[in-house]
Order: sequence, then C-alpha cells, then structure tokens
Amino acid sequence: MDTSDSSQSPGVLPQLPRESILQDDGEHILVSTKGVEGSRSDGILLRRCAFSLTTPLGCEFLGQYRHLSDGLWHATMRSKRREDGKLDPPQVGIYSTELDAMVNLWANRRSFDLGNRA
Repeated sequence: MDTSDSSQSPGVLPQLPRESILQDDGEHILVSTKGVEGSRSDGILLRRCAFSLTTPLGCEFLGQYRHLSDGLWHATMRSKRREDGKLDPPQVGIYSTELDAMVNLWANRRSFDLGNRA
C-alpha cells in the first residue's frame, strides 16, 4: 500500500538527470544547466527546503554561474536576509575558468559570500 502524500510535489531532484548534479551534500546541490532549454546559466546552486508556495519544488535558488562572451566566467550568489528582512545586492565574482566559478559557489554555499575574486 502506497502511503505517500500524492498532494506533495516530488521535488526538482527526481526530474534532474543524475549526470547534471555536480555536487550534493544533502542540503545544497550544484547543478549543471548546460543544454537545458531556456536556461540563461551554465549551472545553479540550490538548497533543499520545505515545500511551500514560494518553493513548490522543495528547493530554493542561491546562485548561478555562466560563461561570458569574453571567455570569463560570472558567478552570483544571493545575499543573506538582513535582520530587517531585506536582501543586500547579490555577491558577484568574475573568474578565469568554469571550475573556479563552480568551486567558489560551492565553497561559499553556507556563508553566502563569494569572498576573494580573481
């Protein structure tokens, strides 16, 4: 007998091809979006969270990286919410390689700060 709640969305993870998941620590997920129709990035950083009206897939968006036309890589990460409830502008970094952009997003996933940039 199936006891799962069919009214609850299965989330975004079952819909992602396994090879698209670059890193997964159980809370945060770094996903390649290369080849995804309509995507404006090469990868995104997500955090698992409770299902809600604002997060119907059970994940919230934290950041992204993308290849620029000049050959550099651009990464952005959402800022932490301040005590007054507002968000500061996103953290931005420019990197010489895709690996640098991915590593900086992943390494700073808990601090919401891209730190030193190239």
